[in-house]
This record gives sequence, structure tokens and C-alpha cells, in this order.
Amino acid sequence: MLEKTCCGGDVLILACSGGSNVGQVSNEAAKALTEQGQGKLYCTIAIGAGLENFIETTKQAGACVAIDGCPMGCVKKALENAGLEPNVYVLVTELGIEKQPGLEARDDDVAKVASAVTDALQGPACCVEQSGDCCACDE
Repeated sequence: MLEKTCCGGDVLILACSGGSNVGQVSNEAAKALTEQGQGKLYCTIAIGAGLENFIETTKQAGACVAIDGCPMGCVKKALENAGLEPNVYVLVTELGIEKQPGLEARDDDVAKVASAVTDALQGPACCVEQSGDCCACDE
């Protein structure tokens, strides 16, 4: 489980929940990752609204995961507007999932996005505990 980084901070997951299939896939993947213990779903709209306590909590997090549905990049832009940058960024449409009208989030698409996030959390961009060993937090 990767709910916390090796540096002790929480892994916060911020996701799009827009009015298309890829927005819903983003949100469902974030929920699945939270249920799997990969991190904690966090309130993206509070960051976008500039609520200081949410921004500060995100700054203090061990890692921030942003999942955007489409190239509009609303989650990433909300973070940037708050002076934050995600450790892990996944764009659903870059995973070969085509944006379509409607709210259907296919299970295989959700699994693909969740897997991409899990893989990225294991990489060097994110200081996350890996099989009991800690990566170099100070590098």
C-alpha cells in the first residue's frame, strides 16, 4: 500500500470529474486507487476555489497525484493557479481513451488509468515507499 510516502506524507489524489466519459473515468480511477490504499482522494474543487487550508494540506502532502480527463487540464491548472505542481500527472486521453459525450466510465478504462498512476507512483518522480525500501527523499 502506498497511502503514505517514505517521507511520511500522505499521497493525495486529485481528479477531474467532468461531464464526459474521460472525466468520469478520472474520478472512478481516483476512487479505485483510494479503495486500494494507493492514496487518498482529495477535493480538487477546493484547490481551484483557493481555499487556503486545502492548498496548505496539499503543500504538506508527501505526493500529489493529478488525473485529468482531457487536454483542457483543469486539475493541473487548478494546482498551478494555487502554486502547486503534481508529483504524478496522468492525462486519460493520452492513454488511448477517446473523449466522448456521456458519463459512462468503462471498467477497463478505469483500470488502465489506475494502473498508470500506480506505475508512476513507483517511479523516480515520486518519493514513495517501494517494497519496504525507501527511495532517496533528499535527492
